[in-house]
Amino acid sequence: MNVSDTELNTAEQQMITGSLREGEELLWAAPSLNSTPQTAPLPFWKRLFSKKRAPLPHAAHPQQRCVYAITSKRVLVFAPQAPMREWFLMLGMIQQFSLQDNGCGDIVLDYELAPDGTRRLLGLFNIADAQRVHDLLSSAIGAAYSASPWSV
Repeated sequence: MNVSDTELNTAEQQMITGSLREGEELLWAAPSLNSTPQTAPLPFWKRLFSKKRAPLPHAAHPQQRCVYAITSKRVLVFAPQAPMREWFLMLGMIQQFSLQDNGCGDIVLDYELAPDGTRRLLGLFNIADAQRVHDLLSSAIGAAYSASPWSV
């Protein structure tokens, strides 16, 4: 796949191209449909004894958006005003997959614990054609595992 085949602007294409390592092939890249942060629901006791949770502040500029990329070795997330996050492809890395009726969906890869005890979901959110991306990621994980020296 070529970076120019996606619906990314020039700055986003350069950002992805600059982060690729030697021998790494870009399999998929796309922006998020919107950049609303995700949070996991509070545990029962936390909900019972705490105040109602306010929505998280999100001050992203409308033109700034999350950009996601899947390579032959890693999953990359470029969020506005945050450092790049990366996950190396490995078995069991997909924690949760949700698909909506319109074909959009989320792929949760990890959780981040906030100081107030809430879990912030990390991964690919609000992506178009989520089933195809999930299948592509699953096959890339399988290929990376097969190519590893411990899979013999």
